[in-house]
Amino acid sequence: MNSSRIALFSLALAASLALSSSQAARGRADLPNQDDPAQPKPKVLSPGGAGATLQSINDDYNRQLLQLERQRLERLGQLAARQAAKDADETYERLFRLAVANNLFREAEPAAQQALKSSNTSPVVVFLARTIDIIASADRGAYDESVTELRGLLDTTPARTRPGVAAAVSLDTSALLAICEAYYQRLIQGDQFETARNAFRLVLNESDNPAVKGFCSSRLNQLDMIGKPAPAIQGTDLDGKPVSLAELKGNVVLVVFWASWCLPSSAEVAWLDQVYNTYQKRGFRVLGINVDALQNDGPKLETVMPNIRRFLVDHNVRWPNLVNGAGAHDYARAYGVAEIPSNVLIGRDGNVVHLDLSRKNLDQVVARSIAP
Repeated sequence: MNSSRIALFSLALAASLALSSSQAARGRADLPNQDDPAQPKPKVLSPGGAGATLQSINDDYNRQLLQLERQRLERLGQLAARQAAKDADETYERLFRLAVANNLFREAEPAAQQALKSSNTSPVVVFLARTIDIIASADRGAYDESVTELRGLLDTTPARTRPGVAAAVSLDTSALLAICEAYYQRLIQGDQFETARNAFRLVLNESDNPAVKGFCSSRLNQLDMIGKPAPAIQGTDLDGKPVSLAELKGNVVLVVFWASWCLPSSAEVAWLDQVYNTYQKRGFRVLGINVDALQNDGPKLETVMPNIRRFLVDHNVRWPNLVNGAGAHDYARAYGVAEIPSNVLIGRDGNVVHLDLSRKNLDQVVARSIAP
């Protein structure tokens, strides 16, 4: 794996740590929507109550934390509305950065529209507000509208003089990557693959930030796999058994890229296991690819192997796992993986059908793919 791709791994990890002390941006989107009447209301369990589990306690904590964040955004919006222009700018920027960090774009949309009505708003706040609007539109399912808004942000004037581009340059890379990831997740979870291609080609062509361009390029490479035969995977798993993706043809296979040091990798095991239990007898398989050794001049495989084995035992992982290597065994390169956790769903015919499934949409996409 080359230096630029390793840099993206590092940037993604740093961004996820900086964005939230409790949960990375994508994980935050996976939480149930408490305002959706179709969602079952969670049972409130006392800390030591019967039926409480580690997962239920963590989910309850995250739900409460999410509600507090929503309240904070609402109060900041109310404060900004009654402040003088300079103070309002500071409050709006704080509000929008919190919305990006906590993946709460729809919650920040009223404040974004409010800020855009002001004639004295700073370029950075305008850029953030318009970005909030773009992703909030995608959140509502208005995907075409979101791309139209994106084109409006990236207009046809020379790049260096565009207000949106100039403002974006002043934002830190982790915030820009978080914005890109949030938009990408909305489009992918909505099965909007062609819309995602159009949107990220726009960003790739217009951005001056190398990390953002790298992000867009890697996502476009993965999107190009949709509908095409999945790259070959063949090797020996950690139990010494031969594994071949070709031999799994006829099943629906989720290839999961993970690392023992990646907290989201740990969090996703539980909901992956639930879906695995539900569909295993109907031909659903999971194949793990560990990438612990993927770093320039990093530790040798024998150094990280104890961590890999400990992770699998601690989380009771039941599906086969290969360790990413070089050449024909560099599965991460073959699948265009530039950050983790990442996964690719392969249909019964051996073609790629979906990317980066989350707790929110994994079950329904697998059910659709596994249906006769």
